[in-house]
Amino acid sequence: MRSMRELGHDCVLVAASEQEGLHREVRDGITVYTAKLKNLYLPKHNKRQPVSKKLLWHAIDSFNPFMQGALKRVVEAEKPDVASVHCLNGWSALAMRTLSRASIPIVQVLHGYEYICVKSTMFSRGSNCVSQCLSCRIFRLPHPRLSRCADAVVGVSRFTLERHLDSGYFRGVAIQRVIHNARDPWKLGVNGALAPRLQTKPLRIGYIGRIDPSKGIDMLLHAFDEAALGDVELWIAGSGQSGYESSLRSRWASERIRFLGRTAPRDFYPNVDITVVPSLWEEPLGMVVAEGMAFGKPVIGARRGGISEMIVDGESGFLFDPESPVELIGAMRRLVNDAGMRARMGARALTSAIPYMDPEGWASKYATVYAEVARKHGPPVSPRDGEIL
Repeated sequence: MRSMRELGHDCVLVAASEQEGLHREVRDGITVYTAKLKNLYLPKHNKRQPVSKKLLWHAIDSFNPFMQGALKRVVEAEKPDVASVHCLNGWSALAMRTLSRASIPIVQVLHGYEYICVKSTMFSRGSNCVSQCLSCRIFRLPHPRLSRCADAVVGVSRFTLERHLDSGYFRGVAIQRVIHNARDPWKLGVNGALAPRLQTKPLRIGYIGRIDPSKGIDMLLHAFDEAALGDVELWIAGSGQSGYESSLRSRWASERIRFLGRTAPRDFYPNVDITVVPSLWEEPLGMVVAEGMAFGKPVIGARRGGISEMIVDGESGFLFDPESPVELIGAMRRLVNDAGMRARMGARALTSAIPYMDPEGWASKYATVYAEVARKHGPPVSPRDGEIL
């Protein structure tokens, strides 16, 4: 929204919160509304709830009429030209009908699989879901119909968009786009041209991200062990469920494996030579791929979700099938044993990262979509004019 504001737009953010009532404030020139979430609880990371309570929460969230009053009040007060919908959890998909009945053009941005799956991951019991399970079909009964309220649908990857279309969502929605996400290179710590890491022994292979079984950490550790790479080190940065993380640390205690805990990208990437993104689940768009490339690191990535769209196999890195860990072992060996290949791939990775490090260009693509849907609903709206909700 800051990037949209820099392009000349007025932006209004609407979010659910624990605070009673509907509140308005201005932050960094952006109007922010927060509304009390009218459900059993406000979801919080790592805070567990009883199964019965979670089921009832999802039942309400499937079609929540109690949140629509606050949304209507914001729409009446702000009269936006376009509604850019990113996450409906808490508001429920009923918000699509509320916006549509107010004659507000809607752009739905798909960052995950919330429309299809109550967990938004389509990943359960260690494997990817081929189709909806019974509970997801029940809790997502209204969603296919309500998805058609959108005037445009944007996937953060081709994979994510096609997964929804193939599942019967957004039928009849004429405007369909793929817009990959972007990061602010200065906040990331990429400041101009990067000097290569001074090549001293040992080489370092790096993983950064959430420590979770779905991220393929176990597979990476096994592959690193089997690859027998000599004095090469594996650096793992990030945190997760304490029990799982503790188990990994105890099972893989080694001088060549370092668990760093939460680490800023600017402190991590300059100190590794190769990065690995071994996700088992179909990540909509693994931005750690873009981060690694922006620091000039060859990236070995799993053929999962949007990751395959980010790496040019054999040029900016390697892709491997998580069902075949031997491919990961082979890719690590090739890059460890060939300094020239690491340098060539690192240089190509830097070039490949450029679109992912361009927030203004990223925002401009959305502005074009917003202007297109706004024109269909009324008088022409300039890409540098109008209010976005």
